[in-house]
Amino acid sequence: MSSHLPPSAPVIFSPSVARAAASAAKDWSYVDSWLHAKYAPLHLKVPSFERNPETLKALLALATANEAADDPRQQIADLESDTQVKLNTSNATSLGRTVAQAQDDITPSFPSPSASLTYQEAKQSIFSLLSASLTPAGQESLTSLSHLSQTLSLPITQGDPIHLASSFLSLSTELNNLEQARQRLDLLSSHITCATASIEKLLVRLRRHPGCSPAAGLAKENLEVQRRIRMLAGQTLPQLKEKVANLADAEGRGMVTVEQVRREQEAYLELLRRKHELDVKVRAFEGLPPDIEQARRALELLREGLRSLTNRRDEAFEGLVEGGLSPQRETGTKGMTGNSRQ
Repeated sequence: MSSHLPPSAPVIFSPSVARAAASAAKDWSYVDSWLHAKYAPLHLKVPSFERNPETLKALLALATANEAADDPRQQIADLESDTQVKLNTSNATSLGRTVAQAQDDITPSFPSPSASLTYQEAKQSIFSLLSASLTPAGQESLTSLSHLSQTLSLPITQGDPIHLASSFLSLSTELNNLEQARQRLDLLSSHITCATASIEKLLVRLRRHPGCSPAAGLAKENLEVQRRIRMLAGQTLPQLKEKVANLADAEGRGMVTVEQVRREQEAYLELLRRKHELDVKVRAFEGLPPDIEQARRALELLREGLRSLTNRRDEAFEGLVEGGLSPQRETGTKGMTGNSRQ
């Protein structure tokens, strides 16, 4: 008891103080044993702390609450253990009896309705036995799997852990994608908010700027423009529509179209081209008489003159080749040339 008293505590002779010190020492011993029981399974050392009445009071309250919570748990664990032993014994006995009865009642041939019912009862008994043989943790796990299957809307054939894990991973992936999409939308929303704030600030500055305010007579001009629009819509527009309708009727009755004018223009240009070609050919016969016989005689005369000139040219060329012309011959030749020119 003296180990829990302060080192500098004086010797106590009062009986009441001695009883209080003994009670405190007993409480400290209880707290130390409780702390040791909690830290020993974890292979940890009890940490050091200040030993004063306030600490003792807090630790006593904590230990009392912990034991109050541990007692019901221990009782439940003991009851579950005893019940499990009894259930295992009774289920083993009932299972043997049910299996023997099912083997006696079910025949190898076509079973009767009573035999089928007995078989169903046997299956139900086996299922009940398997369910009762599960531990609380197993029942909780089975319940969790069934709830997860219902939540994922999986069929009975896909209720195994592999399909459940695959569906759960798919949902996790989809959740991650949705989370990323939400983050992108939040970012876009923040950008839109910033842009909206900037536009509002710009609008405020524009409204305050004198150059951006509307003119004084803008309202009157707007009214005048609207009046003119109404006047045109009421008077001029119907007239234009009537003219368009008349033109459409005239076109339907055989009015010359732009396409027809284009085709006629192309034909006219083709005729002009052919006329030019014919003019070039006719110009070669310019100066001939209009009569065919006279034109032939004139053509023959021209051909004879051409032949005589050709002969004279040949004779002159031969004289030049032989060594030159005599003066008399040259004079005669010049005279003949002059006569022919005349």
